Amino acid sequence: MHSADPGRPASAPRHTGHGDPGFRHSVPPVRLRRDDGASLRLFSYGPRDAPGPAILILDGIGCAGWAFERSLPTLSENRRVVLMHYRGHGQSPDPPRPWQLSIPVLADDAAAALEHLGIQSAVVVGFSMGFPVALELYRRHRHLVAGLVSLAGPSGRVLTSFQGTQAFGRLLPLVRATTRIAHDLTNRVWRKVLPSPLSREISLRSGQVNADRIEAADLELYMRGIAAMNPELFLMLLDEAHRHSAADVLPTIAVPTLVVAGARDNFVPLATMRALAFSIPRVQWKVYADATHALPAEYPLEIAREILEFVDGTVAPFLAASLST
Repeated sequence: MHSADPGRPASAPRHTGHGDPGFRHSVPPVRLRRDDGASLRLFSYGPRDAPGPAILILDGIGCAGWAFERSLPTLSENRRVVLMHYRGHGQSPDPPRPWQLSIPVLADDAAAALEHLGIQSAVVVGFSMGFPVALELYRRHRHLVAGLVSLAGPSGRVLTSFQGTQAFGRLLPLVRATTRIAHDLTNRVWRKVLPSPLSREISLRSGQVNADRIEAADLELYMRGIAAMNPELFLMLLDEAHRHSAADVLPTIAVPTLVVAGARDNFVPLATMRALAFSIPRVQWKVYADATHALPAEYPLEIAREILEFVDGTVAPFLAASLST
């Protein structure tokens, strides 16, 4: 296991001009229709003839690429990069059977996305809830996974340690029931409050994100994306992510794995991420001292370089050695 801490002092100035904030929408979406009628939007960046493996980004709940807005140009300069909008996220419409939504279903969607784009193997980058999806992809479609990257991503049970308490997980069923009963009111409040300047200021001032590192415009993208979602679908998936666990997959992982954590992450605490990393046989472990749960958006170019160095310096040689034996 390799360990490093490239974090910056808390006094470091907020970054500016990292990457292209409009790059995420610079390519048209590829439409993928699943057998159950669900429709997905896929975004493929970088040269189509780039050497493998590709990079597949599996985002967090409620996310549709906002955290990678400024790192995508660097990631895709010489590698093919795929971003998938989950069902009901971003440009992917709500699924026809939302009650069947689950982490394994999202993993099967990811496998179908790679196959639809003609990609034989990929390093799967899971941000937050995206890492449980990546683990299920490894469990169910192992031949497609050349390597794994966790960016502040646990193995499951996502609300177990949020803010150092299990109260949020216990309250979630009540919140879901209230949302169903007061559907119209919930929708109005959801769409009005989440993208408001007040919500953005609370996030910046509360310590949930590193205000010295994250761009307010990126945080606004995140809040607008969640506000555009169906709140019932969001809470349904959050409940599924809280109940699901892929911890049993960790000791079986036989591909190179990179785990990157933020020491100031209140959503997935450092101790949880450390325990996850030490459960994986072939792992590289990195900690950013000043990063929170939004670390891909707080350190976009640094994270892009981490991923590319991992792909080029660890995964590619691993694949070459595997082919020669």
